[in-house]
Amino acid sequence: MESIWWAEWASLRAATIMKSIEPRLTVADQWESRSVKLNGDLKALNLQKVEAKKEKAKAERAKALEKEKNLKVERRKDREAEPDREIQGLRKLASDEKACADKAEVSLSESERGREELIRMAQDSVFATERALKAQISLLLLDFDITQLGAFKVIVDGKIVDLPE
Repeated sequence: MESIWWAEWASLRAATIMKSIEPRLTVADQWESRSVKLNGDLKALNLQKVEAKKEKAKAERAKALEKEKNLKVERRKDREAEPDREIQGLRKLASDEKACADKAEVSLSESERGREELIRMAQDSVFATERALKAQISLLLLDFDITQLGAFKVIVDGKIVDLPE
């Protein structure tokens, strides 16, 4: 009789604990959705910056090509070596812009990895809490079956069921 009482007490305690965790899970979901939105905004912003830099580099390359063409005409006229240095400088400028765009792409991938790490840490926290609760219940009630308990379960009509999707 006493073990039934302990089982009921443990079930009620687990339900109470799970009910107290629900607002935190809701907050975690809100933070995750905000994080996803911010990451999407950051990605869009980074993509815009990369595209702007690419467009700027294209325009500068077009200018460089135009200058190179003009310099070739001038070189045919006066056969001087001066324009070659300017062309090399413009080519270096174009390669520097490409390197800057590459750095922006790397920065974007790093922010995506940070977002994935944040999600993984939140999941680990929930699962660690679930393991701790199960350990406490199994310590208090040695004969109690804890397989039905979980962080993502709720009580519906007196039964423990999975959270709806």
